[in-house]
Amino acid sequence: MVQRVKPILGMWATLSLMSFALFDEASAPPEPMFGMWPTVLLVWLLVTLFFDWVLQTTGLNVMKVAVVLALTQILGSGVPDVLMRGVSLGETIIASAFGLLFWVVSGFVYGKLSD
Repeated sequence: MVQRVKPILGMWATLSLMSFALFDEASAPPEPMFGMWPTVLLVWLLVTLFFDWVLQTTGLNVMKVAVVLALTQILGSGVPDVLMRGVSLGETIIASAFGLLFWVVSGFVYGKLSD
């Protein structure tokens, strides 16, 4: 576990910094549970720990896990948004691209810090 602390913290920091850099006030949730940024930090910590768990239990390489989780996110939320909620395809493609970007970049950082 100790050898995984650096990649876990690196991935968490990457996700947090990307959220800060790409933050859009207009799309912010109205009432985050612990305030905006503490909630963002908590969510990214949970996501990072989940990513680490999936990586450790499956034995896949880092990029495969990142892409599989990104595609799962797209299939689980993007596709139903278009088909059932009437969200425009353009919005869904943009959201999916950002999701893929977050998974792949943070997975890359995790992988580099794991070496």
